[in-house]
Amino acid sequence: MIPPRSALVIAALLFAGLPGPAAAQPAPRPAQPRPPAPAAGAPASAPAPALSTPVPAVPQQTTAVFADWTLRCTRAAAGSVQQFCEVVQGIQREDRPVAQIAVGRPGKGQPMQLTVLVPPSVSFGAAPAVSTGRDGDAPVLELAWRRCLPAGCIADAALGDEALNRLRAWVEPGRITFQDGAGRIAGLPFSPRGLAQALDALAREDGG
Repeated sequence: MIPPRSALVIAALLFAGLPGPAAAQPAPRPAQPRPPAPAAGAPASAPAPALSTPVPAVPQQTTAVFADWTLRCTRAAAGSVQQFCEVVQGIQREDRPVAQIAVGRPGKGQPMQLTVLVPPSVSFGAAPAVSTGRDGDAPVLELAWRRCLPAGCIADAALGDEALNRLRAWVEPGRITFQDGAGRIAGLPFSPRGLAQALDALAREDGG
C-alpha cells in the first residue's frame, strides 16, 4: 500500500507533466453532427445489462486494534472460511512509516513466527534481533535475513512457547536492532502496549 504522502508526491509528479493554464491550448474541434433519430417503428436498442457482483456474507478482511497493536485477518478467498491472521505494529519516524513488526503463522498448521520489515539499506554481516530498549541488554530473540524488496528487507524467527510467553509478559519498550548499509548498529523502537491482548485474540482466531 502506498502511504498517503507518497501518493500525493506521485500525483504531483504526474500533474507536473501536464500543461498549465498559460500553456498553448489546442484548437477546438468542429462540432460533430448528431446521429439520425431511429425511424418510426424501429426497435430501440436494449439497455446495457446491470453488472451485479454477489457480496459475500463474511468480510474479506477484519481488523481489531489493541492499543499499539492491530490484529489483522484476511480470508483466502471471497466467502472462504480459511483466513490468515497476524498482529502487527507499524513503526514511524517523523510521521512516516519506516518499518513493521508482526507475529503470526505463515500458513495454517505452521509454527508461529515473528517477522520484521526494515529499511532496505542493511548489512547481512550481522543478524538482526529484537531486544528491550535498554542499551547493553542481550537480544531477546535473534532473527535471520530472508530477502530484500524495494520496500525493505525482511527477517524472521520461529517462536516457540517460551518465546511467545516472554512476548506476552513484555511491558518494557522494545527495539529492533540491525546493522545498516554503512556498518552502524541501528535501532527502531516499538511499543509492547496491547501486545498480550492482541496475541490472546490471535490465539482465539487460530483456535476457530
